[in-house]
Amino acid sequence: SEDGHLPLDEVQRRFSDGDLVGWQARVGALAPSAGMRLGAAIHSVRAVPAGSLAGVAEFAAPFGDQPGLPLHVHLSEQPAENAAALAFYHRTPTELLAAAGALGAATTAVHATHLSSPDLASLGQSRTTVCFCPTTERDLADGIGPARALADAGSPLSLGSDQHAVIDLLEEARGLESDERLASLQRGRFQPSELLAALTAHGSIGWPEAGRLEAGALADLVAVRLDTVRTAGCSPAQALMAATAADVDTVIAGGRPIVTSGQHQLGDVAGLLASSIAPLWTDAPRMTRSEATR
Repeated sequence: SEDGHLPLDEVQRRFSDGDLVGWQARVGALAPSAGMRLGAAIHSVRAVPAGSLAGVAEFAAPFGDQPGLPLHVHLSEQPAENAAALAFYHRTPTELLAAAGALGAATTAVHATHLSSPDLASLGQSRTTVCFCPTTERDLADGIGPARALADAGSPLSLGSDQHAVIDLLEEARGLESDERLASLQRGRFQPSELLAALTAHGSIGWPEAGRLEAGALADLVAVRLDTVRTAGCSPAQALMAATAADVDTVIAGGRPIVTSGQHQLGDVAGLLASSIAPLWTDAPRMTRSEATR
């Protein structure tokens, strides 16, 4: 099409607001409940035409006494995304977002795997948070992003997951350091305190009072056991490099216990998941090994 984007197919259309005006109307009508905060997202420059980027950024920006919305965008996850943007717009995805005013301290760029030197400098200078998802980027063969270089340039780092194959933030933290070692052939690329900050200090997602232990902060707490077969003998600072999600003993969200002594308040979570997923496999066609690992 004229804007460089293919029309949505039948499966995708049900997720679309149609255009920028439709998206603004839907988001503007949302009424968050207690414990919920609104955010905005530009899925990627692959999904949102360049002409709409500024409209999303302006909608999310602070206005008067309103704090604005945190903004989320997948950025340069694969080389093909960069190639397509350069071929049609003659700009990298980062350059498109910068021109639209979509970078800044309220923005989180997810992945940011394949960046040019100017891209990296632009993200750092704008203080855009970069969210690395090491297990996802590894699983999808996307590559290893320049985490250390981005942190040194001024971008705060955070950690997350962009799939459900692995849900273990401790593994994500370990992956951040391990991938840096593989790419640089150097050890100790991130201090444990830096990895912990990437796990917890997620101010760019709209919860600036979370992610730290101090008076007035949210009572969002996670306790990890240091006496399991994986963690016995390690210091608390080393736990990030040894523990897994199986070593989590206690989870408290907003002062409310969610996990106590390793038991979730819902009961047998594994059993609940298995009983929910099993019917989906009954009518599903068998996948090949390669399809199952995508």
